[in-house]
Amino acid sequence: MRKIYLLFVSMIITLSMIACSSNLDVNSNPKVDESSYKSGSNDQNYIELSKVKDNVWVHTSYENYNGNRTPSNGMLVITSEGIVLIDTPWNNGQMKELLKLSKKIFNEEITTAIITHAHVDRIGGIDTLKDNGMDVLSTSQTAQEAEKNGYTKPQPTLNSEQTIVIGNKNFEIFYPGEGHAVDNITVWLPDDKVLFGGCLIKSLESQDLGSVTDANIEQWPLSVEKVLEKYANAETVIPGHGKWGDIELIHHTVELFTK
Repeated sequence: MRKIYLLFVSMIITLSMIACSSNLDVNSNPKVDESSYKSGSNDQNYIELSKVKDNVWVHTSYENYNGNRTPSNGMLVITSEGIVLIDTPWNNGQMKELLKLSKKIFNEEITTAIITHAHVDRIGGIDTLKDNGMDVLSTSQTAQEAEKNGYTKPQPTLNSEQTIVIGNKNFEIFYPGEGHAVDNITVWLPDDKVLFGGCLIKSLESQDLGSVTDANIEQWPLSVEKVLEKYANAETVIPGHGKWGDIELIHHTVELFTK
C-alpha cells in the first residue's frame, strides 16, 4: 500500500512539473498586450505600430516633406498564413525596422505586400521586401507607374475589383477611378469592417487635399463617392496620412471639394 501511495505522489509531482513547464513555454511566447509600439533611433528608421483590432494594426512612419514632418500610414493584417502588409513606409530603413518589430511583437513574418499606388509613401520600402523574397502585389497600372517613377516593379497580379484570400482573411481590392493618383486603390477587410482608404481619403484634421501633383481634381470626388457607396458599412477608415476614424472621413473628403 505504501508503495502505491508513493507512486501516486510521484505521479502528482511529475504532472505538476509538466504543467508548470508547459505554462513557462506558453508565457515565453511574445504577448501582444499593448495597443501601440515604437521602434527606431531617428526618422530614417523610426516606426510606430498602433492597434486597430486584434489582427489589424496601422504602421506609421515619418518623412520631412515640403519642410514638414509628415506621417504616413500603412497597415498590417495578421492572418493564419503570416502577416500581410498594406503599403510600405517611406524608405527601406523604416521597412527593415518594421520587419524586425512585427516579428518581435507577433512572432510572425510579413509574407505578402499590397501596394495601393506608386508614390514614395506607399512603395518606398519595396527593395527591402524584394530582398527578403516577399510577394509584392499591385495592379498593372501601379506596376507601370512604379517603373516610370524609378521604383522596383511590383507583381501586377491584382485586378481593379477583386477579392483575394490569404490564410483566413479576405482582402477586397477596389479601384474607384483616378483621384489623388491615377492608380489609387482601396483595400477592404469585410470580416473586420476596416477600410484602408490610402491617400484617396483624407483625415478629419485635413483642411485641404494635400499633394495634388499627380491628382485628377475633377475625378477625385467622384471616385470617393464610389467608395462611400460601396463601403457605407465601414466601421474603421484609415487614411494615408493622419488619424483614422469612421465613415466620416469619407464624407469629410467629399466636403473638401466644396470649399
